[in-house]
Amino acid sequence: MKKKVFQVMLILAASILTSKVYSQSISNKMEQFTPQNSAILLVDHQKMTMDWIYSQDKKGVENNLKMLARLGNDLNIPLLITTTMEDYVGPTYEGIQQVAPIANSNRVKRGGTINCFLDSNFNQAVKNLGRKKLFIGGLTTDICLLQTVKGALNNGYEVIVIADASGSMTKMADEVSFDHFRQMGVKVYSANAVLAELYPDFGTPDGQKAMQISIEEVVSKLGK
Repeated sequence: MKKKVFQVMLILAASILTSKVYSQSISNKMEQFTPQNSAILLVDHQKMTMDWIYSQDKKGVENNLKMLARLGNDLNIPLLITTTMEDYVGPTYEGIQQVAPIANSNRVKRGGTINCFLDSNFNQAVKNLGRKKLFIGGLTTDICLLQTVKGALNNGYEVIVIADASGSMTKMADEVSFDHFRQMGVKVYSANAVLAELYPDFGTPDGQKAMQISIEEVVSKLGK
């Protein structure tokens, strides 16, 4: 009798576990970041910090930044740009300025906070976007990006880190940071994966626009 009860309990436990796994799977399918529920945050892509990119191809990062900024500017996805200590670090990377002039004009200028969410103006600016899902790329990966992502999570946001719109002084710094993001439950995407997440159907009018932006800013510049 006891053996049968034990077997029934095992079956029941397995059933509950399977149900939870299935529910989590369904939940994950519903976690799509879309143009209607997401925003793009670009953190400290400035003259000096861009020169600190040694962990990956700097030209590739520049192309990806222009693509992301154009997604925000051309397709009306909320785009927030922030800079730190501009008198010392310099202005926003000129490629972003060129393709998203309004967002750059409205950028949040921070005094020196590493975690952007410690800046009240930045914190309010993100709230004003009205989006709980954030794509974040920043410089450097192991300093301002890492701390800002922690700040975003602590403030209740869901985050996808844009790996190749970021960078640091060493490959090790990037790798350790990306591992840490994953341990925190943050997904790490490439810039093109961000585009595909937002526009999974290139047959739609907006999907075609997004594809064209990728071709113009990234694909056409491969190997150049």
